[in-house]
Amino acid sequence: MTTSVRSFANGPETSHRLALALALARRGITTRAIGTTVVTVLVGSVLAGCGPSFDPASLIETARVVGARVEVVGAPDRASPKPGETAQVTWLVTAPDTLPPLAWAYALCVPGTVDGKVALGCKGAPLAVFQGTSAPPRISFTAPAAEALGGAASLNVYGQICAGVGSTPTFDPDSGIPGCTGDGASTTASVSIGLELGTDVNHNPTADRAFTLDGQPWAPLAAASDPCVVGPRMPAGTKDHLIGTTTEGSDRETFTAQLGDPPVPTAARESLQISHFTTAGKLQSQFAFVEAADNAAETTVTVKWEAPKASEVPAAGLPVTFTFVVRDDRGGTDWTTRTACVTR
Repeated sequence: MTTSVRSFANGPETSHRLALALALARRGITTRAIGTTVVTVLVGSVLAGCGPSFDPASLIETARVVGARVEVVGAPDRASPKPGETAQVTWLVTAPDTLPPLAWAYALCVPGTVDGKVALGCKGAPLAVFQGTSAPPRISFTAPAAEALGGAASLNVYGQICAGVGSTPTFDPDSGIPGCTGDGASTTASVSIGLELGTDVNHNPTADRAFTLDGQPWAPLAAASDPCVVGPRMPAGTKDHLIGTTTEGSDRETFTAQLGDPPVPTAARESLQISHFTTAGKLQSQFAFVEAADNAAETTVTVKWEAPKASEVPAAGLPVTFTFVVRDDRGGTDWTTRTACVTR
């Protein structure tokens, strides 16, 4: 597996072509399920639609990008690099079974604006572009010096993940826009990375605190363990299984926000969004939230899960993977998984 990086010194204005659908998002990720045209929004403000013909957004039926984590090299708990620091972005790609072969291409740039708002596109040519075949996709970059940022307080990473044989990453020779060749499936994924320009430090929250399943402690299984042998077991077709996710107050940091008109420095605190995903069955809700005003040292949120029907479960049992992605308001992200087994 290889990773390469190239730098662009010049290039045309690309803000209009690269102003993605979430131009008003201050922080966030846009993704769509690989091989489909359904767009999933994974940001602090969630836009969701539903209908009787759609599968739940929380159900993983194909390879999907469901999160991105930024880590400062040497300080992986920090989500916002300072100018001149090196950071890496890791994308969480999950699938109901084994991931297909992946190849990807990303560009790093200073964000442009749409209607005066910071966009998930580019102000100009990419600062650098990246290609690779690693799974999960991961890139490393050095944030530009403060004088080279032109007043920008964030950077954008946007690109394409190409899945399966016959689809490879490419770049437009004029603009540096990433894309995929061939007939393979692809997904677009972008993330805005806030820079540490003042005294506020943004740390990633911790997803793997404590979990319960139906009131019992739910620990991760050892690698290569079969949940149908050692994991929690639940009968097919049963409902109202209660999943509890615990967060700590320290996962929601205080910071200085510019609020009001005209904006003035105001003390604020992060809230948390917890996204739930499952490879089988039905989750009652894709999202849970811990509000900034919650002053508890520990807060547990719950979601109900319904096991799949017996007709969907093989005789040996059906392993089910649950993925939990935790995000704060400023781009901090973490994730973890739990597994269980559904029996006939």
